[in-house]
Amino acid sequence: MGSFGPGDLLNAWVVSPVGVALAVVLSAGYACILLAVRRRGGRLPVLRVATFAVVGIGSLVLATCGGMAAHRSTSFVAAAAQSAVLAAITPVGVALGDPVGLGLLVLPAARAAAARRLLAGRWVRLAMFPLFGSVLATVLHLAMFVTPWLARSLDHAWLREATYAALVGSGLVFVLPLLADDLAPAWCTPGVRVLVGFGDGLLDAVPGVVVMASPALLGAPVAAYLRAADPLWEQHVGGGVMFGLAELVGLPLLAATVAAWVRADRAEAAAVDARLDLEPASDRPWWETDPRFRHPSS
Repeated sequence: MGSFGPGDLLNAWVVSPVGVALAVVLSAGYACILLAVRRRGGRLPVLRVATFAVVGIGSLVLATCGGMAAHRSTSFVAAAAQSAVLAAITPVGVALGDPVGLGLLVLPAARAAAARRLLAGRWVRLAMFPLFGSVLATVLHLAMFVTPWLARSLDHAWLREATYAALVGSGLVFVLPLLADDLAPAWCTPGVRVLVGFGDGLLDAVPGVVVMASPALLGAPVAAYLRAADPLWEQHVGGGVMFGLAELVGLPLLAATVAAWVRADRAEAAAVDARLDLEPASDRPWWETDPRFRHPSS
């Protein structure tokens, strides 16, 4: 039985109910948001739209309906690659399209205020702390390979589809708050997000490293996988693919959080400068009048 390779990504197609449904719902919702932006005379974020469509929706359809889905029951490498795409690449592509920020921008004022109140709830804020999502996504991804989960998902269509939803959902729980100001808690500042993004780069590598470095086969046995010339080697290759895809998306994600930090710092500096311009001239040192360095009681 031959190994799964890049040439097999487009050589077979299947229909995944969850994959198709997610692609249609996400695309339709995003299209409605973009139309609302255009009707209001706003500029369409071309790069964000392209990222959402190609990286987000494109990777979702390819992973759930393309060669990775068609070959996952016969190739461990295909199953491993598919899981990494759904857990890492698809959520990042969707989040970089900024659906939450654009959606709140085009909502009527009353609905936008209600949505922000809902997102400001204590439990929602705790659940939206990016580190929680990072740990959740890592645990789910790892459990898929060290437990019978993967083998069972090959036998039961409902579990296969639920697996797709779980991988994408857990990834979105992490990456959306990391990149959207309206979802993260107030204390999760841009600097904190950079630290979380760096930590997630390390956590994301764990499933791939475990699978790649394991001296024995993991999870429950799969007859089709065992028919490979060297099943353990296939497992190591699959782990390497998982590691590579996770790190491939980790660097752009970290860069996005750093860029958001820089923009936030510039905006804060501009606001401080504007306030200082309104104050009368003084011979006092700048650090005594800068609002960022004043004592709260002053």
